[in-house]
Amino acid sequence: MSRLAKFFIICAAVCVLGIVMTFAGYAAGGVDDLQKVADKHEWLNVGPNSTETDVLEVGEFQSIEAEGSLDIAVLAPASVKDEAAPDFVEDMYYEGAEGTVVVRWGKGNGAPVVTNEDGVLKIKGSTDSIDNVEVNLTGDDPSPDVVVFCSDNELESININGKYGDTAMAGVKSKSTKVNADSGDIEIEDVEGGEITAQTQTGDIAAGGIAGGKLALKTGTGDIDISKCAGEISAETTTGDIEFETTLPQSQFEMDLSVNTGEISVNEDSIDPNEFYSKGEPNKLTFRTDTGDIDVNFAED
Repeated sequence: MSRLAKFFIICAAVCVLGIVMTFAGYAAGGVDDLQKVADKHEWLNVGPNSTETDVLEVGEFQSIEAEGSLDIAVLAPASVKDEAAPDFVEDMYYEGAEGTVVVRWGKGNGAPVVTNEDGVLKIKGSTDSIDNVEVNLTGDDPSPDVVVFCSDNELESININGKYGDTAMAGVKSKSTKVNADSGDIEIEDVEGGEITAQTQTGDIAAGGIAGGKLALKTGTGDIDISKCAGEISAETTTGDIEFETTLPQSQFEMDLSVNTGEISVNEDSIDPNEFYSKGEPNKLTFRTDTGDIDVNFAED
């Protein structure tokens, strides 16, 4: 390597170090002018992150379609008083009523677009790819937050195609429920419907209180936790554990369990080899993980 090349490499390293030290100095309270820079540029967010919240009257709807980078919760009115609110909802949880959508957003993210088109509630967040450098010193989640409050009536469909952000559902009824995310956790509790599918490339999935129909869960990197569910249930993860717990006896489940690297346990008993099948009815479990453990627990017969 020539001396000139070494010189430029050293200069670049010094510049990068200077930028890092500048941010560190601001975090310590020593660079007040950085806030002035942040006020002019969307790519820099130094905090505290100011947010805006709106409660939107959207009227009656039969279907929900959401896309983009969003933290989104779909809830029934009865679940508003549930203490187990999704983490990202926080103070928004008690602001909505049936037929409303509560949205909250901060710097660097425009307000999500919410429309009711002939009974189809459409919610759109940012669909831009992350192709630029953003600096966020606030520690806040930059994704906008959206809470949909449904009626007690059964919806025709819920279809969420997310990019970055968490998804939560509780107490809703839908003939078809589909969640597909590039990155984010998915939580589905007490959702009634014929078929429920949830998939994320990176994130954990939790499902509980779902009886009957089909439940299909898949994640690339993350754990899958299923409790108090029955019906035809499949769960697949590339890297992560799968846990299943039910109040029903083992005799009511057909099981097809498989791991490549990991262990299988049924009622805390280790199973060997790494593929296990047993008959039962009327429910069926099909679990697959490449790297991780499968832990299944039933009630006593």
